[in-house]
Amino acid sequence: MCAFLQFGAAIPLGIFTATMVSQLRFLGVRAAGADIALFGGIMAAVSIALSALVLWVMAYPGIADESAVVRALYYMVFVIGGVGFSVPMGLLLAGISIPSLAMKLLPRWLIVCGVILAVVGELSFFSLVLPGAVFLIPLTRFPSFLWLIAVGFMLPKRRSACDSN
Repeated sequence: MCAFLQFGAAIPLGIFTATMVSQLRFLGVRAAGADIALFGGIMAAVSIALSALVLWVMAYPGIADESAVVRALYYMVFVIGGVGFSVPMGLLLAGISIPSLAMKLLPRWLIVCGVILAVVGELSFFSLVLPGAVFLIPLTRFPSFLWLIAVGFMLPKRRSACDSN
């Protein structure tokens, strides 16, 4: 059930990413930030989906009997869904935050939170060589979804809304 729900969550993240990038472009963003956000968001969604599919394989009848196989699959799930998710998620957050700062599309406090989360996401890369840095993964994963929800509500819907800033 966990694999099913996790795989299902990847689809809305990919759709949200495409929608946000489209909206940024509609609002006049021509910088590379929109493309960086697209790359990061799609890669994060693919990471969630791959992690869920490997998790499904782990739960498949007969696989759990093979402890060495389960251990290898567990580490694959962890790395793909952990650092493999948080680094691209950081790119999505930065790709939305930086152009939004330049064009004053979002409140400054929300942009600052997005940049901080993006930096934490990028720093989670070090968890591959420094096991003590693994705490950066959940510091990216959970707050970033809340941040994306806030951005979804606060990003202007029309150009005139951001021209008045």
